[in-house]
Amino acid sequence: MKALRNVIAFLLLQVTFLSHAYEIVGYAPAYVGEKVTLYTYQDYITMTRMKLGEGQVSAKDSLFHIDLKVGTTIQGIIEIGNTEAPLYLAPNTSYDIYFPKVQGQPISFQNQYTDIVFFGLDTTDINYRILQYNLWFDTYIAYHEREIARGQFMAYLDTFMIYAADAYKDVQDEYFITYVRYNIGELQQSFGGNSKGANRMGTYINFIEPFPVYYENDQYMRFFKSFYSKDFSDYPPDMLAEINMAIYNASPTRLMTALKKDIFLSKPEIREMVMINQLGKQYYERNDTKRPVLMMLDSIANHAKFMVNATIAKNVITYLTSLEPGFPAPVIDLEIAPDNDEHITWKKYEGKFVYLNFFETWNDQSIKEMRIMADLRRDYGPYVEFLSVCTDKKREDFDKYMKENPDYDWDIVYVGSDSPMKEDYKVQNVPTYFLIDQSGFIAMAPAPTPAPDGEYESIDKTFFYIKRALTQTDGKRVGER
Repeated sequence: MKALRNVIAFLLLQVTFLSHAYEIVGYAPAYVGEKVTLYTYQDYITMTRMKLGEGQVSAKDSLFHIDLKVGTTIQGIIEIGNTEAPLYLAPNTSYDIYFPKVQGQPISFQNQYTDIVFFGLDTTDINYRILQYNLWFDTYIAYHEREIARGQFMAYLDTFMIYAADAYKDVQDEYFITYVRYNIGELQQSFGGNSKGANRMGTYINFIEPFPVYYENDQYMRFFKSFYSKDFSDYPPDMLAEINMAIYNASPTRLMTALKKDIFLSKPEIREMVMINQLGKQYYERNDTKRPVLMMLDSIANHAKFMVNATIAKNVITYLTSLEPGFPAPVIDLEIAPDNDEHITWKKYEGKFVYLNFFETWNDQSIKEMRIMADLRRDYGPYVEFLSVCTDKKREDFDKYMKENPDYDWDIVYVGSDSPMKEDYKVQNVPTYFLIDQSGFIAMAPAPTPAPDGEYESIDKTFFYIKRALTQTDGKRVGER
């Protein structure tokens, strides 16, 4: 504690000597020597990140420094190793923080989250205001917990909205006021039944129609995505027919015209953004529309009427076609066998890790590693699913191979050498391996092979890691908080 007090005093002293240079000064004793990266979100549809700066935790004093240059208030993310923490960044402002180590977090292939501690935060700063507002709201709800449990949440939320309007009537911080407005709006949607009818129209009139699109406000965008969560398939048959025709013709103009019939999409800027978002969802719904969807997104990226939407369209294309950890695994729809109506999609493996490999029966390395996979299957079958995809030119070669190996008891399917799946997974040679996580997102690409090659570890260590995490006594899945 004495060491921490000394560092706090040092950090506060630094603030006195700051001139016109703005920066984040962080104390991170648990991460000495590690790189620190500051990101923001380029858009909140795909959650694409953009790097703002980086530093390193010094061994001398456990501090890191990142220069800070922002022209408007935005949300930032500080990442050290596989741990990250959110904060807000205001123009012409420096921040002094403590970045703690995560304690007791379950194992995950994705980043873990921690809460940073601010030193000497001004009461007008966006972070102070949002933290204070969230604490106030939580305290208010806790105080009225008994009445709210009896079904009176909306009545108390309406009262809180009046209190908030009065409390912040003189605050000029647009980001904060927008945050509060749409935090309350999101709660009204979630608990007030605003998904249809008069309530939905009331939400539109009060929260969307009079206001611009706040692309950079995280709370506004959470509200926006909740309000516009409808899929194309949710529209009436006549409108859906027009939407499908527009997609088959790869025409963003026709799709914008079709969507204009939705009264809640009367504003062109919002209609264009909703179109982009829904096209991204459509990509995963139907294989036969994947190509026209990408063509439409490419057209929007180059000819969008609103510049921010052009950026979102570009990011959606990257999101749909990337094979990087944290991105969704490309959609699959595989036949078990020609005489079997059963199909394999990622839904079959929902909640489980999947070890996916591409192989060919003429390839010695493929055959050797398939035998090792049979052993891995016996050891880790309860914790990891296996899916093997054969890309032989001839079906009969695959059939012969399967007859020779009747003990291979996991999902092994034939797609052929010309399968679009090879392009989706960028398979240039075999064997190739991927690890897909419990939600259908890529955890490793490429993943380690079943057999060590003398330079890298095999997948066995990763499987052991997963097994240990999944057999924790608290019953949590890997990655759950």
